[in-house]
Amino acid sequence: MLAAERGTDAQFDRLDELVAKMDDKLENFEEYRFTDIRFHIAVAEAAQSPRLLSAMTDVQSQMSDLIALIAHPPEVLAISNEQHGRLVKALRKGDSSRAVRQMRDHTEGTEHILAGLLPAPLRLESTRA
Repeated sequence: MLAAERGTDAQFDRLDELVAKMDDKLENFEEYRFTDIRFHIAVAEAAQSPRLLSAMTDVQSQMSDLIALIAHPPEVLAISNEQHGRLVKALRKGDSSRAVRQMRDHTEGTEHILAGLLPAPLRLESTRA
C-alpha cells in the first residue's frame, strides 16, 4: 500500500527492469532468485519506510535457504513473475488496494508451497492461526 502511495516513477521503472530480468532467468533459478530478492526489497524501498525495508531484508535473508528446497520449474517462475508484473502495474497506477491484493496472492502462493515442507503437526498449527 505504501509503495503505491509513495513510490516514484524511477522506482517503478527499476521494478519493471527487475521483472524483465527475471523473465530472462526462468531457466536459471539461482539468478532468478537473486533478482527476485532484489525485486521484493525494491518494493519495500518504494514504500519509503525504513522499518519495512529492514523487515523485508530480514525476511528475504531468512527465507532463502527454505525457498531453495522448493522445485522451481520455469512454468512456476513465469507465473510468479507475471504476478510481479501485475503488482508493478498496480503500484504505478497508485492503486493501493489492487497492489495489496496482488502481493497477497503472490505471498499466499509461496506460503502454500512452504507449508507443504513442514511436518504435519506444524502444518495444522499454521492453518489455525
